[in-house]
Amino acid sequence: MKSALPSPSSKDRLDADLVIGRLKRLQAFEIQSARLLGGWLPGIARWETKHQLGLHLWQDASHSKELRTRLWELRISNPDRGLGADIAHLVQGLAGAQEDYEFLAGVYLVFKTELVAMYTFIADQTNEVFDAPTISILRRLLPEKQAQLDWARREIPLLADTEEKQQRLQRWLTYIRSLFVEIGGLAGEPEPAPSREPATPLPGYGNPRLPFARAYRDSRFTLNLAGMPLPEENDRAGQVLFQFFNYTQEMQAVETLGSLLWETQGMEWEFYYDLARHCYDEERHSAMGEMRLQELGHKVSDFPHTVANYAWRQLIDPLRRYCVLTYVIEADSFKYKHKTYQNHLASGDLESAQAVLWDIMDETLHVRFGQKWVPALMKHYQYPGTLEALVAECRQILVENTVNPLQKKAAEAQKAAGGTAGSAGF
Repeated sequence: MKSALPSPSSKDRLDADLVIGRLKRLQAFEIQSARLLGGWLPGIARWETKHQLGLHLWQDASHSKELRTRLWELRISNPDRGLGADIAHLVQGLAGAQEDYEFLAGVYLVFKTELVAMYTFIADQTNEVFDAPTISILRRLLPEKQAQLDWARREIPLLADTEEKQQRLQRWLTYIRSLFVEIGGLAGEPEPAPSREPATPLPGYGNPRLPFARAYRDSRFTLNLAGMPLPEENDRAGQVLFQFFNYTQEMQAVETLGSLLWETQGMEWEFYYDLARHCYDEERHSAMGEMRLQELGHKVSDFPHTVANYAWRQLIDPLRRYCVLTYVIEADSFKYKHKTYQNHLASGDLESAQAVLWDIMDETLHVRFGQKWVPALMKHYQYPGTLEALVAECRQILVENTVNPLQKKAAEAQKAAGGTAGSAGF
């Protein structure tokens, strides 16, 4: 693929307008990358890959914020104004993969590789005195982006592990590279029309798989319709195992939030940034549960998993989905978490107590996200009722559908107490 980057001599320096134009596009590509990774996350079967995408989408959103902050310093109050339709065109093309290894290869081996090249180019060619803050930001971003690429080069061969998959992969990469040429790369500077051919979608790739109706797991996992049953109150070992196994199951929250990142169109940039943080936090909670299970002598795949909660949440619209997560599941969970925190302290289990305490602090932030964005989503989707009515409706939806006995118990208790909009944890 012909690079879209110019090749100036070492004496050339980029002018301010060119730097600003590039940064505007790059910040948009970064937040769209977070949305892409979130949308595909449920469709990735390999457990370790899911965890890594949860981290990467948060890094991408953070990189977008760094660039937007610099643009604000450069007197650009709205970095999204004036961006072309080619960005959405490229994102839709990348999303159209049919296999997980195709998707990852397009995003990392082409798109993110071009991002690294563009960041390096700007850092090398902008004025090292006039534009030193931009260089500082880009030099901070590059190691994380390079680490993402290093991971992808190790990961993709694990997924594209047959000759047939490798052939499909190469066909997909050829298409994605042609799509980049069509839009003029990340710089948005296409070649003259007579020398440019439009990218031709591959046969059989006309129907994108996003959003995913179900969440995938790899062959190590046994799937079950119901979650782990609640142990007896006096079963200390069973209670600890139940709690931290259920933390691993928060991968379903990661997947729901990832799908929301993709499905929710037309919201302001900050919504996607907060949702990416929420998604990343849930990934860490799942990893925390897995780490604690390992300390207790278990593997995450030792117990039957369920993906049923992801599945039923996909049947409701994004507004109710996010309301269920924040105003119901998370807001209703604090009583149980505070109780188990005290029980861990009383039993001298400081490791479990610390894990739960960190989770409580994260979930407090997530409830605040809900308080911030559910009303905004109500306006976005033109919900006709009150917030209290929406929360009551969502709590009833959860009671009727959840396969997590703890969630159902907490929601029923809140209903009996006449609760509607839950409060934060402290």
